[in-house]
Amino acid sequence: MKLYRVTKATFLFLAITTLLSCNNDKKNSNTDSAKNLIGVWQGSDFSEIYDYKLYFNTESEGYSTEYIAQPDGTAISNLRPFSWSTNETILSLDYEDGASETTPFTINRDGQLVASGLSDFPFNKL
Repeated sequence: MKLYRVTKATFLFLAITTLLSCNNDKKNSNTDSAKNLIGVWQGSDFSEIYDYKLYFNTESEGYSTEYIAQPDGTAISNLRPFSWSTNETILSLDYEDGASETTPFTINRDGQLVASGLSDFPFNKL
């Protein structure tokens, strides 16, 4: 009878340990698609008068920059820090100013980031 209890306890311990050690990939932003995002992405519509870039860092932090030249020779620029995460093909950006964006994303066959909720144009990795 004592051997039965030890065997039962050992099995129960192994079952609980196995269940607790399972990884939920949907919550993990270290998927291949998320790893492909890390780096600097520039909007393919950039020019001398307009530039939009996304910076994805490894700790799920990043920022966006935007530059708009004005006709009078001055320029407007901004930097917006954000936290980012992915869930399969969905990219979520939570900006420090309280705004957020959620958009489907893909890396196309040309290696460009396509995120329709952020821009009508794809982004090129720099």
